[in-house]
Amino acid sequence: MSVPRTNRHNLRNWAILVGLTSFLLILDQVTKVLVRQNLAVGEAWAPIPALARIFTFTRVQNTGVAFGQMPGLGWLFMLVNLVVLVVVLVYYPRIPDGQWPLRLASALILAGDLGNVIDRLRTTAFAAQQTGSLWTALPLANVTDFFDFKIWPVFNVADLCVVTGVVIVAIMLWRSEKAQVAGEPATHDQ
Repeated sequence: MSVPRTNRHNLRNWAILVGLTSFLLILDQVTKVLVRQNLAVGEAWAPIPALARIFTFTRVQNTGVAFGQMPGLGWLFMLVNLVVLVVVLVYYPRIPDGQWPLRLASALILAGDLGNVIDRLRTTAFAAQQTGSLWTALPLANVTDFFDFKIWPVFNVADLCVVTGVVIVAIMLWRSEKAQVAGEPATHDQ
């Protein structure tokens, strides 16, 4: 007995989401572990010394949201992360065939979302053990950031995934709107 084409197609789409998300999540977590093992908070390493004024790996423990905004409120962002997680998982099966950029964007956003949630949960649990209270630990929830381009706030692989995913969605929406204004059918598979 063979599996109907639609079910195979759905399974393939979910396999792509799970596979790509897993790869990116592992990449994010491994890079963060390497940074935490090799750099002290605030320490920088210039892999190419001649470019140290432009780029270094600098360990930052970010208690805020994206790019260090709103320090101490990262725990609140965990709630936003959970909403994003649900939205991606509910929306993903509704993405029409041929719209692979939206499938890619979903995997990127999901991986970045999960990567930073894992960090915040890990650091909250550690801080709760130290303080004896979840409430005093929540403001200490943080993520490890390390890409330091000197002209931009320090970020990590998860942040890069989320931003790239959001940019892809924005481009797709812009193209769709532009096509509607021109009276043409929107094409999403380019």
